[in-house]
Amino acid sequence: MSGSRRGRFVPVLVALVALVLAGTAATADTLVEKVKEFELDNGMKFLVVERPEAPVVFCAVVFNVGSANEWPNVTGISHLLEHMMFKGTKMIGTTDYDSEIPYIEKTDELGERTIELRKQLGEWRFGVFKGFSRDVLATFTDEENEALGASKAAQNALLVEKVRAMERMPDSLAAMKYLLADGDTDYLALYLEYEEAWGEIHRLLDEQRRFMVKDELWETYMNNGARFLNAGTSYDFTVYFAYLPANRLELWLDLESDRMAEPVFREFWSERDVVMEERRLSENDPDEMLEEAFYSVAFTACPYKWPVVGWMSDLLTIDRKELTAYNRRFYAPNNATVVLVGDIDYKRAKKLARRYFGPIPAQEPTTPVETREPEQQGERRVVIEHTANPRLMLAWHKPSHPDPDEVVFDVITEILASGRTSRLYTSIYEKQELTADPPNCSTGPGNRYDNLVIVSAEPRAPHTIEEVEAAIVAEIDRLKTEPVTERELQRIKNQIDAQTIRQLGSNLGIAFQVLFGELYLGDYRKIFDRYERIKEVTAEDVMRVAGTYFTERNRTVGWRVKVEEDADAAGGGEPEVDMQAIQAYVMSLDQAERMEIMQRFQSLRSDEERQALGLELYERAKAAGFVQDDDGGAEKGESK
Repeated sequence: MSGSRRGRFVPVLVALVALVLAGTAATADTLVEKVKEFELDNGMKFLVVERPEAPVVFCAVVFNVGSANEWPNVTGISHLLEHMMFKGTKMIGTTDYDSEIPYIEKTDELGERTIELRKQLGEWRFGVFKGFSRDVLATFTDEENEALGASKAAQNALLVEKVRAMERMPDSLAAMKYLLADGDTDYLALYLEYEEAWGEIHRLLDEQRRFMVKDELWETYMNNGARFLNAGTSYDFTVYFAYLPANRLELWLDLESDRMAEPVFREFWSERDVVMEERRLSENDPDEMLEEAFYSVAFTACPYKWPVVGWMSDLLTIDRKELTAYNRRFYAPNNATVVLVGDIDYKRAKKLARRYFGPIPAQEPTTPVETREPEQQGERRVVIEHTANPRLMLAWHKPSHPDPDEVVFDVITEILASGRTSRLYTSIYEKQELTADPPNCSTGPGNRYDNLVIVSAEPRAPHTIEEVEAAIVAEIDRLKTEPVTERELQRIKNQIDAQTIRQLGSNLGIAFQVLFGELYLGDYRKIFDRYERIKEVTAEDVMRVAGTYFTERNRTVGWRVKVEEDADAAGGGEPEVDMQAIQAYVMSLDQAERMEIMQRFQSLRSDEERQALGLELYERAKAAGFVQDDDGGAEKGESK
């Protein structure tokens, strides 16, 4: 994965780099010898590394599906499915699954109806009616709100009742041509049907919850000593993982095979709202806004052009039937790889794997993504406006494995932006003092298909984006004309070698090294061949590759320019909050606290309640030192 901030959607995966602990590292050759593999009759692959140093085991199952496997109309479905896989099975998360079935079927019927109604209304008309509804909700008396409590069903019922009791619509609505009706179509009636349907969905979900055991899968893991329990969706894959006591390996195999074989997507319609709220957060995050616009311009054909969380218009139309079909297609044993690293016995692991995963039938092999990005024919530029500070992104298209030039970019990114001795740090940040922080250089947004080498930076006042862009381009042009010294090249190779050794010093590091070798290179053994190829990179290779790829024709540039805040917004209304600071603060909390926040969010019934929670988290982030002031420092303490 890249170092892109796009990783907000897979925060735990990004954090893994920091979690890899130093220890007695295995050499690459030793690790290759230690990896034992087997494949079940249904095509499911297992990679096992026996490390009896401590009585723990790191377990991960990776599905060969990410947002790059999606298509228009269903973007974001991989990430949505990841959420839904924690909702239980026919055995987990329920006291009486058979009693849940009628509720699931009815909510699906109503949910599909809401999708159809919204399409009939059209988004412009729906937005006007939704705003009108919020105005009506604001007129509810304290007594009415107290009687409604947290019941979304009762709230919607009263809303519809009040609207239908109105003798005439407000002039602001009545004056809008074709809003309330067009010919024989009564659009207000359709909208009220939409609100009634959603109220009924919530009523049925409340009743269904009598049979549900909330978070039973999660709690079962935690009660059995799990650490680092989480999941993540990227452009290229979806992973579920946990650290467990070694004597809980069979429990992991049992639970994971159960949710692969018989997942139940209960609470689908409310959980879809949670994912859509993530989408809204990204739309309000200035960095996400820039990156989404940037990648949509940098790529014209490759599916890396849409975000992992998907587009809102697609999320609005995905139903549970589509999700179930997507799950059946991609979450098949022949599309999955399991890595087990720790104090385990290979023969026992193989026996248990056959018992639990063996009976799950294989599915038709998935069709690989064959669309490739065509050669760029000229520089592309995109500019967005925001009240946040300016930011610059530069990127050049580059090849992926197995192109031999791909490993040269590992060396180039280290030369440019790895540590205090890197070129962008010493020149742009330290000597010229052009940027607020050291520029970042990474590859991404995915790694399976031809991707980008990306440089990003934020100008330091009073310097401008133009100055920073020119300075970065000049520094990159040096790679084409001035050979890297042998000393600098050797230092970079030593750094890469040291990073590899550190990662091989923990179960988690070994597991992801092996997995990335399987996913990106087709064979875990090739990950170590790749490191050997990095050692063979010469100064001439760096100059040749820089000259070939770092051209104006192959470049995409993204600017976020700062505009003054709207006067009305500045004079009142909602306070401005730093969504990135909130995200960083939440990720700093322990697992239990993060889970509590998610549970609170899922229980909320209105945008106003969600806004209140967001403001509360923002204040907590400020108190913890995660909110930066205008000078780049934290308001309280140091930014973490």
